[in-house]
Amino acid sequence: MPTSMTKAVKASQLCLAIAEETADKALELQTDLAGLSVMFLARASQALYSATLLAQHGMIGDAMSVTRTIVELDVDYAYITTSPDTLIKKFAEYDHIAKFRLAKAIDKLHDGTVSCDAMRVLEERHDEARTNNPESRLNWAGKSLKERAELADAHPGRETLVEGKPVAARTRNYELLYADMCTASHSCYGTLEYALVGRDDEPRVHFGPMEPDTKPIMLAFAVLLLLCETVAEECQLAGLEERFSSLRTMLTSA
Repeated sequence: MPTSMTKAVKASQLCLAIAEETADKALELQTDLAGLSVMFLARASQALYSATLLAQHGMIGDAMSVTRTIVELDVDYAYITTSPDTLIKKFAEYDHIAKFRLAKAIDKLHDGTVSCDAMRVLEERHDEARTNNPESRLNWAGKSLKERAELADAHPGRETLVEGKPVAARTRNYELLYADMCTASHSCYGTLEYALVGRDDEPRVHFGPMEPDTKPIMLAFAVLLLLCETVAEECQLAGLEERFSSLRTMLTSA
């Protein structure tokens, strides 16, 4: 039986609570990894909160698009923690590359009126990041999201059990959940179907909200829970196992 909206919203609220509790415990460590972990959890929690609101109001395609962010965050966090001493710095430095690209576009749009001093500083940071990470041309890692998912899954001790069986969780999420969410996000026929009703008999285009659906909420809940568990493992946080187990049971019984 499909999960009711009331149960899905409750699951979302419980997951948001455990994410914040996990973040609070990580903050106490005062390490670079812990600080980054808190930021990942906070951003993923915002996405779950947003997806929950959207799904409750029938904006299913948009809820799926938002949930895609959580999958990307979970993959990147799991990949970064395969070599945190190297990859945290690399992840952070790519921001200088992205910001300089945006600044150049803004400067071009406004006929060179952006502050020369600001552009100089941004360019210096961009050039240093490029020098340190020559492979980071299209994205921060220099690897596709699929490659990052596979490397994260292959990391020792990263085995995830589902119903007692080992699963390559990030690769599975990339191939199934992420692919579905990309369909909602990108310009393709699949995203247009989120504006169709009555597809089985007399399909028609519908403007505005559709019927509420719990699917995006439960998918977002599942991925954020996985991220919480990984943060707890990588930061060696104690006292969360029982809460995680309870939420995992809720998820598998949905």
